[in-house]
Amino acid sequence: MIKRLILGEMQVNCYVVYNDLKECIIIDPGANGQKVKRFVESLELEVKAILLTHGHCDHIGGVDYLYDLYHCPIYMKTEGMELLHNVSWNLSAAFGEPLVVKAIVNKAEDSMVIAHFHIHWYLMEGHCLGSSMIYVEEDNVLFSGDVLFAGSIGRYDFPTSSSRQTKETLYKLKSLELDCRVLPGHGEETNLKYEQQHNYYLKNI
Repeated sequence: MIKRLILGEMQVNCYVVYNDLKECIIIDPGANGQKVKRFVESLELEVKAILLTHGHCDHIGGVDYLYDLYHCPIYMKTEGMELLHNVSWNLSAAFGEPLVVKAIVNKAEDSMVIAHFHIHWYLMEGHCLGSSMIYVEEDNVLFSGDVLFAGSIGRYDFPTSSSRQTKETLYKLKSLELDCRVLPGHGEETNLKYEQQHNYYLKNI
């Protein structure tokens, strides 16, 4: 089961993934941790982890608030951890109040088991260092962060962005053998097979 919470001025999609055991993981708590807390506590869920697709400020604003509440492990790809502490790289200096994550963040392995969730991470850089997608087996869902959107892809004109890496990521996306829902960091959900066939950037790579 998945709940989408739209957070902050940049309308980030935060996702709470939960099961019948009332275990949950939180993906990209971008802002307004209180809203996430209200949902979690309304269902009496136990937070098992926070997962970050990447370190831009609009995706990490609620991390410290939720960590202080639940003391759960936080995971992301190591390639992007510097963004959590560099206000230029995470864009917080440009878009508002400088933001530095104080909580301890752990290395995400390519495959992980967290409680009863089987998680697979795909490093897909280009949008920024460490930019990733997260696949949850139990729900057959790919959380694409700012890598892939419905009909579009993430920008690659930010600090630590790379047009070369974006092109490499497009090739990876085109060959990814999953038939699954895609829940992006902004906007509405889509389907991976559909995007591979119809997304302008993937069709024309």
